[in-house]
Amino acid sequence: MYQDNIQRVQKTLDKLHTKKNFLSICRIILLLTSVYLFYLMVYQKNETMGLWAFLVLILFVFTVNRYLNLLTQLKYYKALKNINEEELAFLEGKHQFENGVAFLNPQHAFSYDLDLFGKGSIFEFINRTGTSLGKQRLAFDLQEIPDETTIKLKQEAVKELSNNLSFRQQFQTLARLANTTEQEDAAIKKWAETISDVPRKSIRIAAVLVPLLFFFSLIATIFDLHPLAIRLTTLFFTINLMLSGMMMKFISAEIGKSDKISHSLQQYSQMIQLFESESFQSEELKRMQKSLEVNNKMATQIVRQLATLFEKLNTVANLFVFILFNGTFQYHFWVHKKLIKWKNDNQQYLWQWIEVIGKVESLNSIANFAYNNPEYQYANVTSKDLIFADLGHPLIDKRKRIRNDIDFTKQSFFILTGSNMSGKSTFLRAVGINLVLSYVGAPIDVTKASVCPLPIWVSMRLTDSLSESESYFFAEVKRLKEIVTQANKQPVFVLLDEILKGTNSDDKKSGTVGVIKKLHEFGVKGIIATHDLEVCEISKNYPEVMANKRFEVEIINDELHFDYRLKDGICQNKNATFIMKKMNII
Repeated sequence: MYQDNIQRVQKTLDKLHTKKNFLSICRIILLLTSVYLFYLMVYQKNETMGLWAFLVLILFVFTVNRYLNLLTQLKYYKALKNINEEELAFLEGKHQFENGVAFLNPQHAFSYDLDLFGKGSIFEFINRTGTSLGKQRLAFDLQEIPDETTIKLKQEAVKELSNNLSFRQQFQTLARLANTTEQEDAAIKKWAETISDVPRKSIRIAAVLVPLLFFFSLIATIFDLHPLAIRLTTLFFTINLMLSGMMMKFISAEIGKSDKISHSLQQYSQMIQLFESESFQSEELKRMQKSLEVNNKMATQIVRQLATLFEKLNTVANLFVFILFNGTFQYHFWVHKKLIKWKNDNQQYLWQWIEVIGKVESLNSIANFAYNNPEYQYANVTSKDLIFADLGHPLIDKRKRIRNDIDFTKQSFFILTGSNMSGKSTFLRAVGINLVLSYVGAPIDVTKASVCPLPIWVSMRLTDSLSESESYFFAEVKRLKEIVTQANKQPVFVLLDEILKGTNSDDKKSGTVGVIKKLHEFGVKGIIATHDLEVCEISKNYPEVMANKRFEVEIINDELHFDYRLKDGICQNKNATFIMKKMNII
């Protein structure tokens, strides 16, 4: 489909380029013709030539506008073509999307340990957003633990969007062309949340009265009704400019709070219009569309009106416009007045409407992930079940991926053992990542799955905190404290990988056993990976809820062989000594 889209868009681009080249030549010819006709009018004193020159000039202006529209279309279709080319490259294993490194947070309950952000991350794998709003919303969604109903609504929306490639790519193209920044969004939000100052009543009255007096004095001057008329006209023109100068502090306050707002709003209005005009069936998407309507008016019209008002207000920097328009009829006073009225009527809705763009971008990214992985399955969302059949890690090449089953229905907690490089950490991340993906409504790498919305807590990749003079061991203990505290408050799901590495073997074993017992007290679901085989003995005390799982390694023809298959029981084989001998270390 992506290749078909590229070919189709290329044909459109070829046609547009042909029209562009034709219009480019027409512009030059029309301009030269108009100049020549004006020349004939002046030197031959032929008024007919002047009329023709004026008509040709009008045609020139029309051609220029058509040419500029073509440039906009070319920009749109080039972006659309790039989107399809990038998807083809992605399917070939060339990841080139923003990786969300700005969202890395080692203190988060699970995002850092599960590689949700950064190079080679899930965010990079899924992200197809073009605006700052979209990136932030996708990052938020990947770290949220929604309730059962919300997950089902998201699944329904993702399913519908995944089948609507045309809408998704149109929206993605507009988002890419918008390319808005976090600073621009912050400016819009700040403007929407602040109360604007208005000039005092005397200035407002004068701004209406003085232009009227100017108008009457101008009429008197034109028809020579009174010898003082021209002086009054000059006086009222000057007073108008003085009043405009007094208005500048109010106008500057609006412009100061809204740097680049006009451009951002124009771009957002196009995206909102596209979303408003699409017909959806899923409840979540229809609810989002409904939120864009107020007083029987759609957000597109209202947001575009605001963008236009800011454009007009920004003309205050044009000296010619300022003197001519404000000296006669207080142009910027009326624009400011309309802007304040718009704000009073719609202030509480503006940021809500703009946030919808981020939500759509996030859902679009997830739907694109679903479209690129048609073999993935949507998890059945329940209140208690947690089952994965043929679970795989979505970031591993599909040709090399090994899938395993894990079922937390009977036994809810597993002690996982295995030699080095046998696949323990990868499996833990596969469980965690697929659980996260299921929460955002995405299909996951399974043949069948049931999930329940449990808060996820992971301890896999802790680091020393030099800035806080904190050792690795203390950082790990703090994380375990957080996990136990949360488990005492509510049901949680945990993934622990070789905890207490920063202490001696006896401490480590007894500490690990103590943590497992504490988690058992709170009925925690999850997996703990360990090299301490003695820790596995604790499962005998709680056979109804706890079991051992293992990854094994074999030495075949003096070479290590990993099958990465999850098996019942405790690991029997070791490989550290073998590897060190192979590398002539010992």
